Amino acid sequence: MKRFAITMAFLCLPALAGASGFSLTDTKGQTHSLASHAGQWVLVNLWATWCPPCLSELPELEALSKSRPDLVVLGLAVDGQPARRVAQFAEKLGVTYPVIAGDAAMAQQFGAKGFPTSVLFNASGQQVWVKEGPVTRQEIEGLLSRGK
Repeated sequence: MKRFAITMAFLCLPALAGASGFSLTDTKGQTHSLASHAGQWVLVNLWATWCPPCLSELPELEALSKSRPDLVVLGLAVDGQPARRVAQFAEKLGVTYPVIAGDAAMAQQFGAKGFPTSVLFNASGQQVWVKEGPVTRQEIEGLLSRGK
């Protein structure tokens, strides 16, 4: 069992290293990195405009971003659409947190295999949680309250 845990940790290292050094520019031209949000939790949510489960979780993430000043939510749209189109799409859905127009290569630096995928970094910039599949506001708030 111990060998399995060590092997799994080793296999995750490339994804963790790539994600920890991310620098993403949102559709408004603002650059986001862990360093630029030092002292805050950062949730990177990878989604696609064609993904129904992704779209269903956006209102939860919007409510979360408005209720938690200690958390930065970043939406990384991975379908390769132009920034203007992604911004219009997100605006139509009522998303006000920063949205990045990305692609599959950007998704890969977070180790995403499917969508939606959410990656949570603590206030020290360490990746502490990853989930493939939809997330809820309560789920993330639970992690934050436990200091995950």
